Amino acid sequence: MAYNQVMKTVLMILALLSIVTAGEWELAKKRDGVSVYTRAVEGSEYLAFKGESVVEGSVAALVAVMYDTPAASEWLHQCSFAMTLEEKSFEKNYIFQRYDLPFPVSNRQVILQSTLFWTADGARLETKEANSYCDDYQTERCEKVNESTLIKFTRSRGHYLFTPINEHQTKVLWEQHTEPGGKIPAWLVNALVIEIPFNSLQRLGTLVKDEKYRNMTENELHERWLQQYQAHH
Repeated sequence: MAYNQVMKTVLMILALLSIVTAGEWELAKKRDGVSVYTRAVEGSEYLAFKGESVVEGSVAALVAVMYDTPAASEWLHQCSFAMTLEEKSFEKNYIFQRYDLPFPVSNRQVILQSTLFWTADGARLETKEANSYCDDYQTERCEKVNESTLIKFTRSRGHYLFTPINEHQTKVLWEQHTEPGGKIPAWLVNALVIEIPFNSLQRLGTLVKDEKYRNMTENELHERWLQQYQAHH
């Protein structure tokens, strides 16, 4: 009995140690108008991040950047390639992204479901992994994805909030938690967790000022998306 009780206690302690309890957001980096926070996620050894910044651009301009899928490689840190797989509707799309990670880590890929919500005070864009998409849809674009042998992110979930401050400025909030798949040291991923939002939000603030985005309206967004949809279907 005593032995069994001891073993139960040991197993309980080991189980507790294996769980990373979700914590409060802690400031990890703040510079040049970008703030990055991290926190532990229950059951994961990889931190979640929250990035915040204020950009010189409208909500529609920011959504336009997000909907310009190939442009992800211009602002999204470590993203080397991105393409739209399918436009289900204006609000719901499937996209593919490839990430070139620092040596000695292997590069990664992910398919994301992207869903847009217009809110009373701006917009919310949610993303979550949908890696089985190309198992179910054998399209020409999926053939390119299926040819890839890169490791897939097993989890990639987050959201962007775009809240207008005035006619020309928007507050950007980005929260994300990713499980990279494969074997990557937690310390390395958790270092990237800080650099990804910091570098990405800085570049996003620059890119949104580009002429093809900066004067965007919601109506123009819909028209541009429809043109893209018709071109691909």
